[in-house]
Amino acid sequence: MSKANPSPKTGKTVSPAERRRTQRRTLLETFSFFAMVPKKGPHRLTVHDLSEEGIGFDLDIEGEAAAEFPISQGEVFELRLYLNQALYLPLLIEVRRIEEKNQIRRIGAAFSEKDSPGHKACLCLIQMLDRIGDIAKIDPSAA
Repeated sequence: MSKANPSPKTGKTVSPAERRRTQRRTLLETFSFFAMVPKKGPHRLTVHDLSEEGIGFDLDIEGEAAAEFPISQGEVFELRLYLNQALYLPLLIEVRRIEEKNQIRRIGAAFSEKDSPGHKACLCLIQMLDRIGDIAKIDPSAA
């Protein structure tokens, strides 16, 4: 979990949630969204959140050593956001935050090309999730 940091503008302590410019949407577990980094290989990576500005996902899979795929803050690379087994949105992201949790690196990244067709489609997906979230119910007996 991220610690609260002083705001560069005011010097006051600000929680990570208060620093965000856009609402973060937690993805429902009932969706089959996952991410893949093409240069890393065909690993299905868990997506934790999505917003107009960026995405949060696990970079590692269980048992994988971080040294196998080094990454640094500020690095830009292609990410595929899969909506199902074959359908994906191509996105370019910039790593903003790297946190290690249970030997898995959790990445917070910003979208780099906000005029790209992939990002525009991602914005439509977010709007759909917002609209569905307002009325959808989860059937606990279906799980």
